[in-house]
Amino acid sequence: MRHGLPQRQSYKRTLKKVHRDQRFRNHPKNAKKAHKADRRLKTIAGRLVRELERNLASKNLLNTYKGKIGLFKKVLAQKKCDKDKIYSLHEPEVKCIGKGKEHKKYEFGNKVSIARSYSGIIVGAVSFRDEYDGHTIDDTLDHVEQMLGFRPSQAVCDRGCRGQKESGTTKIVIPDVPKKNATYYQQKKAHNLFCKRAGIEPINGHLKSDHRMGRNFYKGIFGDKLNAKLAAAAFNFKRAMRRFFALLEWLYCFCLLWNGMNKKCERPYLAFAK
Repeated sequence: MRHGLPQRQSYKRTLKKVHRDQRFRNHPKNAKKAHKADRRLKTIAGRLVRELERNLASKNLLNTYKGKIGLFKKVLAQKKCDKDKIYSLHEPEVKCIGKGKEHKKYEFGNKVSIARSYSGIIVGAVSFRDEYDGHTIDDTLDHVEQMLGFRPSQAVCDRGCRGQKESGTTKIVIPDVPKKNATYYQQKKAHNLFCKRAGIEPINGHLKSDHRMGRNFYKGIFGDKLNAKLAAAAFNFKRAMRRFFALLEWLYCFCLLWNGMNKKCERPYLAFAK
C-alpha cells in the first residue's frame, strides 16, 4: 500500500465466492442467494473502512483522507429510496437515469439534450444532470438562440417532453394521434414532421458510438459539458468534411469530362476515413 498500512484480511477468496453468488440474480431461484451475497459484501466493505480509519488514525493521516473516508461511509449508509445517492466513487456526480426499456432499464451518467436543424446539423448540445425532459427545453432553446442568433418558431420534441406547449416564442410540438377534425393535408404534414423528428435518433447513436459521447473521460460536471460540446462539434465537422470531399470528387469527374477523356470516370481515392 502507499503508506504501508497493514491489512488484517484480504478477503480475496471470499469475494470470488460472493461474486459467483450474485450471478443470475433476476432468476427467482437465485434471488435469495444473491441478496445474501449483497449483505455479505456490504459487511466486508464496512470492516475494511473501519480498519482503514483505525490505521490512518494511528499514523496521523486521518485528516488527509477525511473526505474519502466520509464518502465511503456515505455509500455504506445510503438506502434504496434515498436522494442524491452515490453510484461511483471516482465520480460522485454520476446520476441514475431511468430509460423505461425492458432491455436497459437504467443508465448511469448524465443527460444531454441535442437539437438539430431541419437539414440535420446539430445546433445545440446542452448537458444536464437528471432533470425531467420537459424541463430541459428552455435551456436548450436558449443555447440554440445563442448559437444561431435567432430563436426557432417551432420545436418538435419526443413524448418524454409532454407537459409544455411553448417556450417563449417557440411552439412545442409533441407527436400524438391526429385530431378528429384534422384534414388529410394536416395529418400528412404532421406525419412528415414527426418522421423528420425521428431522424435525430440515429444521430444520438452516432454521437455515442463514433464521437465518444457514450463514455466520458473528462472529470466532473465541467467535463460532462465539455464532452457534449466536443462530440457535437466532431459530428458537424465530419459532415462538413464529407460534403467537401464530395465536391472535390465532383470537380475531379467534371475536369475529366471537360478534357474529353473517353474513359469511365473512376472514383478517386481520397484520404478520408468514413
